[in-house]
Amino acid sequence: MVSRETSGYQRPSRGTSSTSVRKQRRAEPESFCSIDAGQADKLPRPCMGIDAEAVYGAIEEEGPVDFSPTSPSKTPTSPTSPERSVAREQNAARQFLWTSLDAVMLRPAETASNLPVPLAAVLTPFADTADFTSLPLSDIGSDEPLRCPRCRCYANPHFKWSARENRKFTCNMCSHSLDVPQKFLEDMERNGQCADADTHPELVYGSVDFTAGALIEPDLPGPFVPSVCFAIETSPDAISSGFTKAALEALEKALQAPHTLERDVYLVTFDEAVTFYVPISHGRFRAVVMPDMEEPFVPVSPESLGVHVADPDGKEMFLELLSTLQEEFTDEASPQCGYGGEESPDPFHLGECQDLTSSTVLRTGVQTLAALGGGDLVLFQVSVPSTWGPEEAPEDDDVLSPKGPSSSPKTPKTPKTPINITPLKKRKRSFLEEMHRSCCRTGVAVSAVTATSDGDVSRLHWLPWRTGGDVLHMPSFTPTATQSMSSHLQHWLQKMQASAYNCVVKLRCSKGLSCKALLAPWPAAASSEDQSAFEVPRLSPDMSVTFSLLPEVEPDSDEDYPRSRDRKTLAVQAAILYTNCKGERLLRTHTRSLTVISSARQIFGSINIAPLMAFLLKQAAMIALDPAQNAKLPRDMLLESCLQILASFRRRCLDYNSAKKAMVTSRQLLLLPLYVLSARKLLYSLVGSKDGKAQTEALQRILRMPVHNIMLALYPRVYPLPGNTPEGVDLPRHCPAAEEQVSRGPAPAYLVTNGFGMWYHQSGDRPELREAAGELAERIREVLQPVSDWIPLFDLPRLSVPLKTEEKIMQEATPSGRPRYGSRTPHIAAVAKSSSEHISWPEKVLLSSLFVEGTGVTEMSYSDWVLFLQEQLALRLSES
Repeated sequence: MVSRETSGYQRPSRGTSSTSVRKQRRAEPESFCSIDAGQADKLPRPCMGIDAEAVYGAIEEEGPVDFSPTSPSKTPTSPTSPERSVAREQNAARQFLWTSLDAVMLRPAETASNLPVPLAAVLTPFADTADFTSLPLSDIGSDEPLRCPRCRCYANPHFKWSARENRKFTCNMCSHSLDVPQKFLEDMERNGQCADADTHPELVYGSVDFTAGALIEPDLPGPFVPSVCFAIETSPDAISSGFTKAALEALEKALQAPHTLERDVYLVTFDEAVTFYVPISHGRFRAVVMPDMEEPFVPVSPESLGVHVADPDGKEMFLELLSTLQEEFTDEASPQCGYGGEESPDPFHLGECQDLTSSTVLRTGVQTLAALGGGDLVLFQVSVPSTWGPEEAPEDDDVLSPKGPSSSPKTPKTPKTPINITPLKKRKRSFLEEMHRSCCRTGVAVSAVTATSDGDVSRLHWLPWRTGGDVLHMPSFTPTATQSMSSHLQHWLQKMQASAYNCVVKLRCSKGLSCKALLAPWPAAASSEDQSAFEVPRLSPDMSVTFSLLPEVEPDSDEDYPRSRDRKTLAVQAAILYTNCKGERLLRTHTRSLTVISSARQIFGSINIAPLMAFLLKQAAMIALDPAQNAKLPRDMLLESCLQILASFRRRCLDYNSAKKAMVTSRQLLLLPLYVLSARKLLYSLVGSKDGKAQTEALQRILRMPVHNIMLALYPRVYPLPGNTPEGVDLPRHCPAAEEQVSRGPAPAYLVTNGFGMWYHQSGDRPELREAAGELAERIREVLQPVSDWIPLFDLPRLSVPLKTEEKIMQEATPSGRPRYGSRTPHIAAVAKSSSEHISWPEKVLLSSLFVEGTGVTEMSYSDWVLFLQEQLALRLSES
């Protein structure tokens, strides 16, 4: 029977003959499952929870490990052992590094090159936070970590003793024999030549931290503890709208909450000039103004600006400053301050230099944080500077421009140009490109809180997305939104404390694999042709990147295949050089192995549906952000990928005629049709909006989302209220994500969440259920950690036409009882206008993305979708 925790409710197909079973020795009958669209209540649905443990597996800090006395890389306890430790094993845990396939196929070349299942690796390097880690630490002092001199791979549990030369390791990446340092040998011999989990955990665990004293770059300042700068706009527009006061009040509430920052913070305000607030004796501050806009500078020593908020006295000082400024920056402010009431003089010509002031506060804030060792710059801004934003492509020698190795300033390449040809003149960088370069070199992440309804707000968000910061856009801002802003800020402060700064990331693949592309909000390093490396000022626990990998298919040879194959496993290793919140420079490695197999059936049996869907959705988001990458629409690309995978499975893994009324697939692919359908509805809700600002923001969030957040977005959870919570479970049992469940279900109220937000629906008059919904929403936020952003609670829009009326309309449109589709990209027929005038189009699209199993305005229902896929598969199989 198919596992209910991983696949759904449907039992596997039993149409396999005994002859077929004998031919398929390695494939059990249970690995083939059927999806019958005729029984909607038995369609496969995800039954697992939404927390990280349910998606990745149990995470434990300790566990018994048994190693061989003659090899440093013995597999730990059995995977079926209840005491097995997932976080401490040979392969990196799934929450850190998870591949879409557990195996790769290199031969035979004809079959391996035609498999449509993409190989990708989803990397979330700091899923356990960077300040308090469950990973073991290899303290090597001032020495450099042991690594292969040929491929530069770091030591990992898959290193083996060389069979030919004593006292040498064989690299699992390139099979090179490397010398082992004498001190390393002494440690190994002292422990009976076995891996020592205390002295050298890198030979025991797939994820480990190294002390990186020998890897500290000479041009980096430090070591310093990262700081935080809050820069708040105090222009007349910001004050009159109430934004300045709301920002100060929200910041005060966020700092008063528990689990706040343990670092220095300082405050800057800006309008026609930039004002720094310097702490002095007796718990007070003095304002230092920097009016020079053309040549900005920090007017005071950066070390004298910070107030440590973990210190009760320092925190009280800073909160008192925020309270004082709230009273000052109001509509009733005194005329000498230039606010409210009568029109005041403008000695600094604000109308002429507003853009310049915004640039100045950003430049001085980055300079100050760079002198302090990096950190976070949080901008609260209303005005939209016209001079911000990269209008053209970055300059050729931009360190982060994905141009190629010749564009890197560290390894310049002399152009072989004839003397009579004049080289092209390099374009001058824009302001934001210069700031991006400075942030990457100094470890400064920029976050932005914006409240403007006009202007190109993407200019303000360009830098936060590329430096690892956060974005909160409030186009319809009102002073009553202070609580929402405060909740977001509190979530940001928690992420700052757990983040890593000045990060340099490199993904290495063993011989037989290569990196193809990077899917992230920032480009790859210019020196990385294969896009396997990048540099970013900050990586938070909820931030993930995805690498597209490509197996290097081996050509067929005349030799006997088993003899010619000398590699049984391949591996990928992610190395991250970073600074934690204590100012320590560390190196973190995550290593994961892949089995080399020779059967297409085994490839389909090694599929991990969660990282596979994460890769497909992020790839579609990249295309939506830059349509020039691919001529296909993102939704069409998802459909084509689904059909290719299912058709390839039918051709290569099934040698019997399945029932025509059921779609036969593997156990691993059982939920692929549902996830692709929901991904198409989700993408339409994001890219179909006329608000381009919200569209870009949502797509950028998808690129950074970890796997467990993406799986919730693909199948929203519908919780009844009051809910039945089983013992030992944090959340109540969820219902199918169908509109019928909420509009006609037995519960008096429901709470729906997809990771972007939560929506409350109540059918009766029971006020106490609203309070219960708030408590459940808070539990969901805790369970989803780490989460990309604070998840707000809304009221669900009014539901559309009742199900019976809609079914009647659909039956009149199609006598067969279901819609027919003549194209490869189906669209649901529109319901009569008179039946849905009470709900707006954006609300309809939102409901379609939340209730993925029901009939939506952009896509069909789940059962109709399965029937459509079955028809398309039949056409493809008949043509082949």
